[in-house]
Amino acid sequence: MTASSSLWSPPSAAAAYLRRPSLLASGITGLSFRNPVPDRPTEPTVFDESLTSSPISEYNEADFERFYLSDSCDDDGVKEPVKPDDFSDPYLFPTLTRNEVLRLKSLWYYGRYIEKDKNLLSCLQDQVDLVNDFMQKDCVVLGLLDHDYYRRIVTANVPLAVLPRREATCAHTVMQDGGRVFMINDTERDWRFMRSPQVAEAGVKFYAGTQLRYKVPPAKTEIAFGSLYIANFSPTTPLTTRQQRALVKFADVIVHTIVERTRCMRLAERERLTSKLAGITDTADPATIRDNVLAALHDVYPFARATIQCKTHGMIRLANHESVPYTAFRDGIWEDDEATKDWISAHNHEKYDPSSSDASIRAIACKTKFDEKTYLVVETADMKRIFDDVDSWFVGACAQLMGSTLQEELLRQTMDAKSRFLRGIAHELRTPIHAILSSCELLSEETRDVVPPNSPENNEPPLIKHAYLSDKALSMLANIDSSGCELLSTINNLLDYDQFENKTTVKVMQLHSFNIIEEEVLRETASAHATDQGVSLISDNRLPPEVEMLMTDFNLIKQCLGQLVRNAMKFTTSGTVIFQTVLSESHKVLEYNIVDTGVGIADLDHERIFQAFQKVDLTTRGAGLGLTVAARIAEVLGGAVRLVCSSIGTGSHFQLQLLNPVLACPVNSYNKSILLDCPMPLTYFMPIDRQLETVHLTYAARNLERMGFRRIEPDRATIALAEAKSATDTFHELLDSIRPNQVIVYICQTYGELRQSEEALHNEDYSRRFIRCLTPVRRGRLWQVVKDAVRAYRELDLRSRIDKGPGSIPQISPAAHASAISKTSSQTRQRWHTKRQFAALRILIVDDNPTNLGILAMYCKKRRLDYVTAMNGREAHEKYLQAAAENRCVSLVLMDLDMPVRNGVDATHDIRVSESEQGLQPSMVFMVTGQNADEDKKRSVRAGANGYYVKPLSMKTLDDLIQLHFPKPEP
Repeated sequence: MTASSSLWSPPSAAAAYLRRPSLLASGITGLSFRNPVPDRPTEPTVFDESLTSSPISEYNEADFERFYLSDSCDDDGVKEPVKPDDFSDPYLFPTLTRNEVLRLKSLWYYGRYIEKDKNLLSCLQDQVDLVNDFMQKDCVVLGLLDHDYYRRIVTANVPLAVLPRREATCAHTVMQDGGRVFMINDTERDWRFMRSPQVAEAGVKFYAGTQLRYKVPPAKTEIAFGSLYIANFSPTTPLTTRQQRALVKFADVIVHTIVERTRCMRLAERERLTSKLAGITDTADPATIRDNVLAALHDVYPFARATIQCKTHGMIRLANHESVPYTAFRDGIWEDDEATKDWISAHNHEKYDPSSSDASIRAIACKTKFDEKTYLVVETADMKRIFDDVDSWFVGACAQLMGSTLQEELLRQTMDAKSRFLRGIAHELRTPIHAILSSCELLSEETRDVVPPNSPENNEPPLIKHAYLSDKALSMLANIDSSGCELLSTINNLLDYDQFENKTTVKVMQLHSFNIIEEEVLRETASAHATDQGVSLISDNRLPPEVEMLMTDFNLIKQCLGQLVRNAMKFTTSGTVIFQTVLSESHKVLEYNIVDTGVGIADLDHERIFQAFQKVDLTTRGAGLGLTVAARIAEVLGGAVRLVCSSIGTGSHFQLQLLNPVLACPVNSYNKSILLDCPMPLTYFMPIDRQLETVHLTYAARNLERMGFRRIEPDRATIALAEAKSATDTFHELLDSIRPNQVIVYICQTYGELRQSEEALHNEDYSRRFIRCLTPVRRGRLWQVVKDAVRAYRELDLRSRIDKGPGSIPQISPAAHASAISKTSSQTRQRWHTKRQFAALRILIVDDNPTNLGILAMYCKKRRLDYVTAMNGREAHEKYLQAAAENRCVSLVLMDLDMPVRNGVDATHDIRVSESEQGLQPSMVFMVTGQNADEDKKRSVRAGANGYYVKPLSMKTLDDLIQLHFPKPEP
C-alpha cells in the first residue's frame, strides 16, 4: 500500500461520494442504513518501521511545555516554538498522555461496538460530512487513538487507514488540553512536522484537529478517545475563531453520539442477560446449578475464566496473580491498573495479543447467598475487556441464584420430614373434627322441628318415638359444635404459625388481580361464618379503576388478610366488618384496612395481641395465634400489620400496609374492555321508595361511582340498584316500578334469595334485564355485573325504549323471542355447567373413614337423595361405571383425597377418562379432604375435579353447593 493510496483520495472519488442517511433526528438504535459502510482496514500503513519498532515515551510535563505553545498568533494559528538545540529526532514524536490508562480504559469501553455497528458508522458519517461542508477543506477524519495505532473510523474525501501512533499527527492532538484546536498553518515550515510522513509522504500542507473529549465519572477527569481533524493538501487560510469553536462543538456532538450508543447497547445487553438469567432460573436444579451457572458465564464471557471459590479469609485467588482481598473489589469489580500501566509503557508499539499464561488484569467477585465464604469469580487477562455494572449485576445475580438454589435444596430436605409429619397430623386431626361437626349439624336438624312429647301440640300416636332433645341437651350440642369449630381454628393457626415461625417460606412473586385477592379472602371468610349472625361483611374497594394487578405472593397475602378478617368476624356479634383497600396518591403505599364494630381492645393490650399465644381475654377460645400469623406473613411480604385504633365497645381497626407496591394494569383490563366504546350511559339510581337503603347498597353504590357511574334521577338512570332483603313491597311490584329501558342490579345475600328471584322471573324481557349480585359486593363481581348490563343494554337495544313509561314491555316477534330464549338457555347452561336437574341427582360418596362415610350417608337420607358409597378410589370408579351401565348415572361425586388402593386424584382421572371414552355426561366431582396444600389442589384440578373443600364440610355448605349446581324444577 502506497502513501498516496492510504492517505489521499483522488477528486473523482470525492465527486462520486454517496451520502449516508441522517440518524441524528430520530436516534440510532434499531435503524437501518441505505449505503454500504466501507470495509475496515486490517493491516496498518507504516512509513518507517525502524522508528515504530520502539515504544513512545511517557508523558513529560517539561517537554510538553517546550514543544507545544498555547499562545495564538494574529492569524488564529498557534505559535511555533523555537527548536531546542538538543532536538535530534527527524520530527516531533508524540508521547503518552497524562492519564493514559484512564484514557485507554474509556476508549476500550465506549469504543467496543463502533467498528461493527453499521448504524452508528452511518450516523458518524453524516456528522463528518457536515463538518466537511462547513469547513470547506480537502478532507475530514474522525479517528480513535489506541495504545499502538490511530484508526480512522469515518472520513470525508480520504480513505480509511490504520497508522502507527508515532507517525500519526493526531497523537499530538490527543495530548493537548481539551476544548481547543491544535492547528499547524504551514506544515512544510514547521520544524516539528515538516519531515513527518503525513507531510513528507502524503503532502499535508495544513492541519487542524481537536480532541474527542469525555469527562470520566465520578472524578470528571477529562480524557480523549481520539480526534476530529481537517486537513488541506495545498496552502490555505487557517481556521477562524468561529470555525475552531464549531470544530470543537462538532467533536462534542460526536462523543455524545458514541457514548449514548454505547449506553443503549449496554441496556440491550442487560436485557439479553436478563433473558439468559431467566433461562437458568427456569432450569435451576441443585444437582446441576453450579455447572449451569459456570456454563452460562463462559458463554457470556468466552474471554474470561469463571470459578467457584471457598475462602475463609476473604482472599480471592486469581490466575497467575497473587490473591486479592475481597475488600479491594469496588461494586464487585477489581482492576490491576498498575499492571496495565506497566505494559502500555513498555509495549505501546506492539499489537496487543493476550495469552492464557498472562496474569488476570480484571475480575468480578460476588458472595453467594448460600455461604458467605463462597465466591463466584469471573476473571480475565485481556486488558481491553472492561467490566461494568451490567457485568457485575449479572455475575452477582448468578451467584445469588446459585446460592438460593442450594439453600432452598437444604431447606427443602430439612422441611420435607416436617411437612410429611404436619400433613399427616393435619389429616388425622381434621378427619375426626369433620365427623364431630357434621354429626352435631345433622343431630340439630333431626331435632329442630320435633314437638316435645308432653306438648299439647303433639298429636302423634304414643307408639311413635321422637328424637326429641331437651333445651339443656341442645345447649350441650351447641357447645360441642362451637368447641369443634374452635379446635379446628386452633389446629389451622398452629400449622400456619409453624410454617411462618422462622420466615422460611419462599415467596413466589407474580402479578395477581386485586379483584381475585378480594374475592378469595371474602368468599372463604363468608363461608366460614353464618349469614344470620347479624354481621354484614362489606367490601370497600377504593383503588383507581386503572389499578388492577399487584405483584405479590397470592397464597401469602390471601392467608394474611384472611386471618385479619376472620379475627374481626370472630369478635363482632352485630354491625359490620369492612374490608377496605386504599392506595395513596403517589402509589407508594398500599393499605388493606379491616374495620369492625366488635368488642374492641383496651389500650394496654394493643402491643401484646401480636405476640404468640397472647389473648386479651384468657377465657376467649382459640390459641391466640391469628394476629401473630398475620404479622409474620406481612413481614415475609415486606410489609407490616398494625392496630391503627381500638377501644372497648367501639370495635377495632387493623391494617396491612405494603410499601412501594409493584402495580400493573393489563391490556385487557375490565376498565378498557368494558367501558371503552360503551353504548350504555354510566348512570344509576336506587329505588328507595320501594326498599330501605342498606349498608350493602351503600357500598355497592360507592363502588359504582369509583368505576365511573353517576347517581341521577330515577327516570333518567340506566341501572336500578336494589337489594332483596330491603324490599318493602312485593318482588313483582318492585319489577313493575322499573322502566323498560333500565337494567336491574339485584343484590342477594343468600343462594335462596337468588333462587327465589330466578323462579319469579317468567317474563323473558325481565329475565334478560335482571342481573344478580351476591354479597359481599366485591369489585371484581361488580365488573362482571356491569359487563352483563352492557351486553343486555346492547342486545335488547334499551336506548330505543327511553320514551316508554314504567311497566311498558316492548312486543317481541316470535322469531326474536325464540332467539332470545335460545340465547338465554345457552347462557343458563353455561352458568350451570350443563348439569342435570335435581330430580336426576345421584351422589357417589367416597371416603375410607367409616365415620365420615356414615355422616354423609345420613345427610343424603335426611334429604332423600339417591346415593352410593365407596371406600377407596378403585371401588369408586367401579361403582361409577356400574351406575352408568344401569342407566342411573352418578351426577355428583364427593371424593376423599388420601385413600388406600387408589387415591382420590387417580380415581377422578379414571372417571374423566371413562366419561370421555363412553360419551357420558360429565359429573360434578368435588374433593372433600383434610389436606389443604396447594399442590394437592393443583393435582386435583389437573385430574378433573370441579372443586376442592377442606374438612369439615358443613351441611349448610353442602346444601348451597347442591342448590347452586342442581336446581330444582319450577313448580
